[in-house]
Amino acid sequence: MNDRRRRTRVNFHALADIQVTGALLRGLETRDLSHKGVFVLGEHPLHEGQGCMVTVRLPGDPEEAPVLRMEGRVARVTPEGVAIDFVSMDPETYLHLRNLVILNAPDPDQAEAEFGTPAFDASSEVES
Repeated sequence: MNDRRRRTRVNFHALADIQVTGALLRGLETRDLSHKGVFVLGEHPLHEGQGCMVTVRLPGDPEEAPVLRMEGRVARVTPEGVAIDFVSMDPETYLHLRNLVILNAPDPDQAEAEFGTPAFDASSEVES
């Protein structure tokens, strides 16, 4: 398999919701995460290029644990799950995501250096 990733991806199991036009998929399990995107396990009624909103609930007390909210685009659909590229996120989500990736990366220095380069183009179009 050709691994085209250019960003550090960390194993990260959490619950996620994906909202697309006409549907809200709740309680989905994530497999891994980078500051560019997330992989969600399972078969879902999504297609490549489809725009979505992704909400990831970090582990911990539901009342106090941070919630990450990102606008995304479905990058790949496989029998194993769905890869979603992030298109935009608020500054607080970015900070939590940055810390999560760096603290869990096999090479934290490399992961931190990757955050110096934009992971996504804010001007890219997302299909609804």
